[in-house]
Amino acid sequence: MNVNVDPKTEEIPRHGFRKMYLAAMAALSFAVATGMACGYSASATADMKRQSSPVKPNPAQIAWIGSIMALGAVLGGIVAGLLCNKLGRKGTLMLSSLPFIIGWLFIAYADHVVYIYLGRFITGSCVGITCVTAPPYLVEISTPEVRGLLGASFQLFIVLGVLIVNGLGATLSWEWLAVPSAAFLILAVCCMLFVPESPRWLIGKGGYQEAVAAVTFLQGDHVDASAECVAIDEDLRNQPKGSISIKEVMKPDTIIPALLSFALVFFQQSTGSNAILFYTVDIFTAAGSSDANMSTIIIDAVLVIATAISSGIMDKAGRKSLLLISGIGMAISLFVLGTYDYVSESNASFKSDYEWIPLASLIVYITAFSLGFGPIPWLMMAEMTTIRTRSLICGAATALCWAFVFIVTKTFQALEVSIHDYGAYFLYAGFSVLSCFFTIFCLPETKGKQTEEIQQYFLSYYKKEDVQNKYKEMS
Repeated sequence: MNVNVDPKTEEIPRHGFRKMYLAAMAALSFAVATGMACGYSASATADMKRQSSPVKPNPAQIAWIGSIMALGAVLGGIVAGLLCNKLGRKGTLMLSSLPFIIGWLFIAYADHVVYIYLGRFITGSCVGITCVTAPPYLVEISTPEVRGLLGASFQLFIVLGVLIVNGLGATLSWEWLAVPSAAFLILAVCCMLFVPESPRWLIGKGGYQEAVAAVTFLQGDHVDASAECVAIDEDLRNQPKGSISIKEVMKPDTIIPALLSFALVFFQQSTGSNAILFYTVDIFTAAGSSDANMSTIIIDAVLVIATAISSGIMDKAGRKSLLLISGIGMAISLFVLGTYDYVSESNASFKSDYEWIPLASLIVYITAFSLGFGPIPWLMMAEMTTIRTRSLICGAATALCWAFVFIVTKTFQALEVSIHDYGAYFLYAGFSVLSCFFTIFCLPETKGKQTEEIQQYFLSYYKKEDVQNKYKEMS
């Protein structure tokens, strides 16, 4: 990247990146919409139990309301991989807003649980599209200096959406709660109208002049936009053309990032994050909390604050260290919560004397999750993949992620019945411990690395003379 640098300070003029942040905020508004969809069921299903509710789902139907969104997201993740390459990142996000709004309207006007299912499935599909599309856009418009900050902000704005919808859910009925969620999408589309498409996607489609204009918009006059676009073009020219073949998929720089991405989303979900977030109100009620709704809002606020901290330190602390801290913190907090639940089942006085433990444990759990396994998988799957395979791998990883979300959220109530609440918490704690071993022995460090450097690491993975040196560089 050719940037004009002040010779006295040797620092990049930060004011040249202001519009980059504006473009990121436009894309991140769709992350807020995603969070509002994800967090909707926690408050809404609790409100559906009121006497005046036009729809009164039974426990099995409530489980479907919480989990069917994930099935839609699986479909959305698959479709998004195709749309991103055809329409671009910006075009795909804007197109998804229409069905997103329609899905919320199905929920707002529902007089039968089937319409809620349909609305949740449609909004879930758009959630899947957003999760595939927004992280690559954030990576592709950013520079290495701020790539971690912007990439990790995707998860931050998702949890901000969760906080917003649960905050509104404390005062709005489940029908009216769908209205601001739909209205926010109109705002998101309006913001996206004024920002450019990804420069890398534009160059890949032959729009060189548009890419130059996009780089100039994003990074200002302090960057030699033409030279940067030439470098992007050369990188793209060196990559194979046409459809991606099976032989190409099996190359180290494709298959290894894909497997690592799949493992990251597996541990993101198998540690129980979405089960806890989807059923937070029920968890606190079962644990004997005096105000389950307020405890849920506190957890959501902690989620936002911790994710904001993670975004701010991502480019300083590194990906691996944060993931390791995350895994350890989740394991400890879940073990404590499981132990509390196990002891309190046979000791009522213990439950009343130490009712603060569930809230404290979940605060630690959410903080640990938000520091690592919340934001980093979305960032790393975009960092590790090439522009040619990014949509395919991110789409497959997102579809797999939401398949895991469905399994975890749909089976949570069954786990509570079969192995009790404490058994579920101990199970999630076990996966948290496994995530630490995966982080230490399998993941490379991508902090501050150019995309080309990361790809060279994977390409040399099987070359014995290069592996040791490359591993030291990426550790």
